[in-house]
Amino acid sequence: MENNDYIRANWVLFKQIYNDDIVLDAVKKEIFEEYKKLVKYSELLLEGKWTKLQGMPPLFILSTLALSLKPTYDKFIRMGLSESVFYDTMSDIKIWGEDYRNHHNGEIGLTEINWLYLHVNCEIFKIGRLQYQISNYYFEKSSEVAGRTIKYGDLCYNIHIPRGAKLDSVSCKKSITLAVDTLGDIFKNIQTDVMMCNSWLLSPKNINFIDKDSNIAKFANMFNIVGESDGFDQHFRWIFDIVVDEKAFAKNKKKAGRYCDLTKFNAKTKLQVAAKDYVMNGGTFTSGKGLLVTKDIIG
Repeated sequence: MENNDYIRANWVLFKQIYNDDIVLDAVKKEIFEEYKKLVKYSELLLEGKWTKLQGMPPLFILSTLALSLKPTYDKFIRMGLSESVFYDTMSDIKIWGEDYRNHHNGEIGLTEINWLYLHVNCEIFKIGRLQYQISNYYFEKSSEVAGRTIKYGDLCYNIHIPRGAKLDSVSCKKSITLAVDTLGDIFKNIQTDVMMCNSWLLSPKNINFIDKDSNIAKFANMFNIVGESDGFDQHFRWIFDIVVDEKAFAKNKKKAGRYCDLTKFNAKTKLQVAAKDYVMNGGTFTSGKGLLVTKDIIG
């Protein structure tokens, strides 16, 4: 394929994913100035060598992803996945691009290549409200669930919850139903009866500040909680939109159980108010490890 044809094929897809003229102009300029270098890094990314992009300028990373979309699209279709699943999955590029922009005074780019490489390597799929990553069971202990034992290292689906729409029960159950049908037909070597999730949304400690009738509580109730882990940064990241270096968290953790000083934080939502009050009174945050039995959700 000629250079112009290759750029055009990727660009059509990127415009559908990131329909923002300012971003499109910046990425277009980067592509025409750094085309050969970007193609080289795109090839590395598509080979799974995503670490080569770590530390590269954020705009360069975003532009590399833009030039990796057509091969990824073709692979999605060959695998039997729909065009809509491709676009829904790749919508994460804009989510993380806008997240970077919001936290860096409008600068264009992104840094989460350690996450987005899964998307272009066809290891994660957004089907409806939720994402499903082809993974290995990595919880420390084996678990007896749904009539079988799931052990460390077993292939399974790891559920992720992308930012965006409400996390209501109807959309989650619809997503799980579609995922079981779609992924079960394509990846016959991966069972869909039990799925895992490790998230702040599943933390047993959330009961201290989250309404029992909230979407978060209802989502957590779909899982069998089998453990907890130190997910101290996730609550601050996703409830308060605070990004703090892990070393700063570790240092602040020693102060009356506070991971981050929220004294001057202007809590606006009901959840922020409750979570701020909880942590300012010495409450601690964790992530919850959960297993979802799909037949309990879809019948």
